[in-house]
Amino acid sequence: MANKLQQEMANEKYEGQAGNGKVKVVVSGLQEVISISIDDELLKDDKTLLEDLLVVALNDALNKSKEAGNNAIAKLLGNMNLNLF
Repeated sequence: MANKLQQEMANEKYEGQAGNGKVKVVVSGLQEVISISIDDELLKDDKTLLEDLLVVALNDALNKSKEAGNNAIAKLLGNMNLNLF
């Protein structure tokens, strides 16, 4: 059951955004970066701004992935019906 969950999470994709969608990052449910998209307009701007937006977008995507993983694990454990007493 855990292997199935891991495979499902590997196939899930979560997008994080920053700068009103000018920077987008997609990660898998296993928190691997799949893609990064940067609006051409940002390439003309300050390098520091772009770096900051990348960090925000990455953290946004990773947080969505973590939350989905935590929810999947909680659901899996809830379905096991663990009655200890």
